[in-house]
This record gives sequence, structure tokens and C-alpha cells, in this order.
Amino acid sequence: MRIFNGVALAAALATGASVQAADVNVTYAAYGPPSSSNVEFGIIPFLETAKAMSEGTIEYTLHSGGSLLGAKAMLGGMKDGVVDGGQVLAVYYPAELPLSNLAMALAPMLRSGGPALAAAITDYILTECPGCKAEMEANNIMFLGSYSTTSYSLLCTKPIDTLESLAGLKVRVPGDFSYLASYLGMTPVNMGIGETYESLQRGALDCTLAPVGWLKQFSLGEVAKNVLDVSYGVSYGGPIISLTKSFWDGLDDTQKTAFQTGAAIGIFRAANGYIASDAEVLADASGYSIVEPGEALLAKLGEFNPYFNEVLISRAKESGIADADAIVSGFRETLDMWTAAMEDIGDDEDAFVQKMMDEVYNDM
Repeated sequence: MRIFNGVALAAALATGASVQAADVNVTYAAYGPPSSSNVEFGIIPFLETAKAMSEGTIEYTLHSGGSLLGAKAMLGGMKDGVVDGGQVLAVYYPAELPLSNLAMALAPMLRSGGPALAAAITDYILTECPGCKAEMEANNIMFLGSYSTTSYSLLCTKPIDTLESLAGLKVRVPGDFSYLASYLGMTPVNMGIGETYESLQRGALDCTLAPVGWLKQFSLGEVAKNVLDVSYGVSYGGPIISLTKSFWDGLDDTQKTAFQTGAAIGIFRAANGYIASDAEVLADASGYSIVEPGEALLAKLGEFNPYFNEVLISRAKESGIADADAIVSGFRETLDMWTAAMEDIGDDEDAFVQKMMDEVYNDM
């Protein structure tokens, strides 16, 4: 695996450091298992790149799989300095991170993810939404890198193929995906991915909304062999890559550049990891039943976005976010910019890293 590249190393050497910081050993917590795209292809390359570029001043200890902090305990652990960095899922903290969650709340309405989406939310929070960045820092979080899944399917323990077959089924959803589940007549259950396998196995859940790659990554295919390929909704945000603000403030310029470069690489690889994982499962789908949604279900999905957009803006304004429309439209503009940029960048990791350094990290 290539850990860092010429573009990134040149950026680090050019930046330099006025005062050499002390050696650091980053205690990093991830709720995802080592085999998950966000950890294997995102967090580990982030940490390895920082180590390789730091002139010997950065080491790390990674605690994955929720062994140190689970998803719902991560914000408190970051704020209290239990760890130096962590994989944060902002959707679990609507009260603490209301503006960031609004920018991330388009998730149930999107149909595709990838590096463009992950880069866009990172860019937006760090350079376009001062309130988003400020609320992160108020919780001792230096946001460095987001993620993006591929579009979601319904992974279920029983065969499903029509809108009627979804009625009343208990489905695991993250955050505002509960609106999508309810809109389809399902019963949403908000729980962490770590609890999903057992809940499906025991019958506490009938389905989960998830990328098809999770059939293998989280072994969900052992208990949920029926896939309805709705291809609707994309989780993004995080941050999966973040350090505590207190830790960040103690770093020198070389170390900061090393972490920023690692974050850009982690963003790119994690998003592409989801795409590759889905492709791998679909290429060898033996043992699974994968069906397309019928016309009635497609029609229902087609009506969801206008409904949810109105819910999203109204809810935000009622909670005191007066500029809700501007936040949503601002993020959409940033996403459009990155979508266009990725048409030129394609699979060129060096070009992606350079774009992130130029457009995002140099403006932090």
C-alpha cells in the first residue's frame, strides 16, 4: 500500500516548522472494526501517512472496534481528552453539533456518494461554515476528514420486493434515515452498527439500511441474505478523521501538514473502499437474493425528497437556526463544485490530495 506520495511530501517539506514540537503518540479511538472501509482504508492510512511524514515525531496507538470508546461515547471522550483523536459520528449529537448535522442531513435524499461527497462536507465545515467549525472546536474536535458510503440498500432477514412487504418491518437506521423508513411504512430503530448483527439474528430487527458491502464487512450476510436494491440515501459526514483541538494546538507545522495529508488520503481511500466493497459483493452474490424495487416503491421514493427537504428546513428553523436555507444551499454548492472537480481528478490520488491541500487545509 502506498502510504504517501510525492505531492504530499513536497508540501510537507515546503511548509517546514518554526519550532520542533515534542514527539507525540496519538491515542486514536474508532468504533468501526478494523475490516470496515472507514478504518481499514481511512483511519489507518491517515495515521500511517502522518507517521511516515513526521520526521520521526509521530507514533500512534489505534483502538478500533469500540474497544476504547463506542460511537455514542466518542464525543465525550474527545471533549474530556480521554483520546487524542477519534472516529466521530455527528448524527448522535444533534444538540452539541446542530449546524454540522444540518449540513450532513441531506443524507437520506442523496443517491450517490464517493470522494466528491466526502471532500465536500470536509471542505464545507472547515472553510465555508464558520459556525460548524466553531461548534466542533467547542467540543474539542479538530475536524480533518469525512467519509461517504455508497447508496443504501435494504438488507433483510426475509424476502422483500414490494412496498407492501415493507409495512411494519423493524429497520435499523442512522439519524434522519428514520424519516425515510417511516415514509416507506417501516418502523425505524436507531442503533449502532455494532448491535446490528445480533439484533438481526435475534429478530429484534428485520432489516438494516446499509451499503451492500456490509454483507461481508460486518458479516451481515450471515443473517440478512435478502437485499432490496433501493439505492437511496448515502451516509456521510463524521468526521471519521479528527484530532482533539487541544492536541492539534500542540503540534508544529510539519506535524500538522502530515496529519492533513494523511486525512486527504484517508478520505479518498475510504470512499473508494466503499465502492470497491460493493462491487466485490455484487460480483459474487451467490447465497444472497438481490432484487430491484417495484414500480409502486420507486414512485414512493420519488416523492420523498420534496417532503423531507421541507421537514429539514422547518425543523432547523424551529430549533433556532435562522439561516437553515443558506446552510443547505451552501453545502449543495460545495458538493456541486467537488462533483465537477472529481470528473477531472478521477482515480488520481495525488491530484485529490493536492486539491484538498489547496482548497481546504491551506485555508483552515
